[in-house]
Amino acid sequence: MATRRILAASLATLLAFGISPALAQQANGVLAGRATDEARQPYTEYSVQLRDPSTGQVVGTVALSAQAQFSFNNVQLSRKLLVELTKQGKVICTEGPYALSTGLTSKTDVNISCGKTPAALWLLTAAAGTAAAVAVATRSASQ
Repeated sequence: MATRRILAASLATLLAFGISPALAQQANGVLAGRATDEARQPYTEYSVQLRDPSTGQVVGTVALSAQAQFSFNNVQLSRKLLVELTKQGKVICTEGPYALSTGLTSKTDVNISCGKTPAALWLLTAAAGTAAAVAVATRSASQ
């Protein structure tokens, strides 16, 4: 019976106080930068999105400002994210992945530039290579 009372009191305390706002704010960071190397005027026709490379899910989208700048102010820490420049729903360029942490809660110097091979292309190439290797190994084993 004492166990039930302690459990009930603990749950009531947890529900009454919840999570401190200061602790909740520490769980997020800022990822920001510019796209002046790739986007052309008017910059407001472009968007920037964050994509989780492990799931392929888009976790946030913002429009470029008139100065080709972007900012994501609520980025989950310890999560790797790709930064993609898009226009009319098409991905033009990919940077990253970037991961914020408790030691680095802000990265504001991201420069979207397609001068190098996009990370998404590397992921696609790696997946294709893995599939080809599995196919060859399966075929070799069956012969």
